[in-house]
Amino acid sequence: MAITQAMCTSFKAQLLLGAHDFRPSAQAGADTFKLALYTSSASLDANTTTYTGSNEATGVTAGGLALTNIGVGTTNTNATAGTGFTDFADLTFTNVTTTARGALIYNTTPSTNDNANVALTNAAVCVLDFGGDKTSTAGDFTIIFPAFDATSAIIRIA
Repeated sequence: MAITQAMCTSFKAQLLLGAHDFRPSAQAGADTFKLALYTSSASLDANTTTYTGSNEATGVTAGGLALTNIGVGTTNTNATAGTGFTDFADLTFTNVTTTARGALIYNTTPSTNDNANVALTNAAVCVLDFGGDKTSTAGDFTIIFPAFDATSAIIRIA
C-alpha cells in the first residue's frame, strides 16, 4: 500500500461538470472541503474517487477537518501563462497524538452528478504525500499550505 501525491482523475472530470465550487469559504455557494489524515497503510493515489475511513490516522477527528478556501486566482505571465489556482488556509489539528503519512482533500458538498449521472458524495480532490510519517504527541499537527500563487498553490491548472 502506498500514498502517491496526485490530483485525482475523477476530480478533473468533475471540474468540467461544474461539481466543485472553490469560492472563498465565507461566500454563499462555496462548497465545503475537508482534509483527512492517513497512515502509511493507506492506498491513495490519482485513482481515489471518494473519501474513505480505511487506514485513516487515529487520534484525530474521523473524516478530518473543514478547510478554509482562500479563493480562486489566475495569472497570465510568460512563466505561468493561463494558470488557474486555488489554495487553503493552514489547518491545525489541535492537541492530538497521531502519526500520518499523507492526506486527502475532498469535497463534502459537490454540486452535481458525475458522468454516469450518479450523485457525488465526498468527492476526492487530491492526495497529499508527506514524504514520510509525521507525528504529533499531545500537541498540534499543522498542515502548512503553500503560497496562494500560480507556481505554488496546492491546486494549479496550467
